[in-house]
Parts: sequence; structure tokens; C-alpha cells
Amino acid sequence: MARQGAEPGRLDMPPEVQPDPLLRQLAAREIYIERQIRGPYAQIRAIDALTGLEVAVTTPSNAAQFDQNRLALRKLGQCLIAQGHMVLDDRDPREADASNKAADLSKNTSTSLPKGGFYT
Repeated sequence: MARQGAEPGRLDMPPEVQPDPLLRQLAAREIYIERQIRGPYAQIRAIDALTGLEVAVTTPSNAAQFDQNRLALRKLGQCLIAQGHMVLDDRDPREADASNKAADLSKNTSTSLPKGGFYT
């Protein structure tokens, strides 16, 4: 999945195939993808080089490679978020400045969420 001219071992996806904020953040990390075909099934493993966290997904072997990789990457991203190694920032960078100013104004009145969880 690496583009031409990208560093070896780096997952470098063009922005037009990264509509998902999770995939955008994962594209900045060093991730290794391993594929094993076993009959009608393929096992895809995604390994984060920084943390050593590894996830595996099993898919039909005739599924599109892009979809297999995306499924493994999304699972890795969710595990990184659950373990506290990554925080999902799904804001558009152009909107970040305006929302940061608004957040500074309301910072004193809001309660902080617990790490890795949500208040219900």
C-alpha cells in the first residue's frame, strides 16, 4: 500500500483514500501488514511498530486487498485508542483553530472524561 517514493515500511496512503479520520491518523504511524492465505481464507495482521500492538482479522481470500488492509487498520486503530496509545482527533485541520478558541473559553466549566471511557 505504500506509494512510490515513500519510506520503506511506512503506510503511506494518499489523502483521497483517507476520508476516515482514524485512517488519516494511522497513516502517520509506522505499521506493518502481514498477509497469510490459507485456502479460502486470508489472515491479515497489522502491527504498530511503536507499541508492538498486533491485531489479526480473517477475511475471504478473494476479498479486495484494500478492504482487507482497511479492516485490519481500523481494528488496530480501535485497539490503540482502547489501550490509550492514540487519541482520535476527527476535526478538520481548518476548523481546529476556531474550535480551539471556543474550547479555551469553555475549559473552566466542562468536566473531563475519564481516560479511555465515556460518561453516560
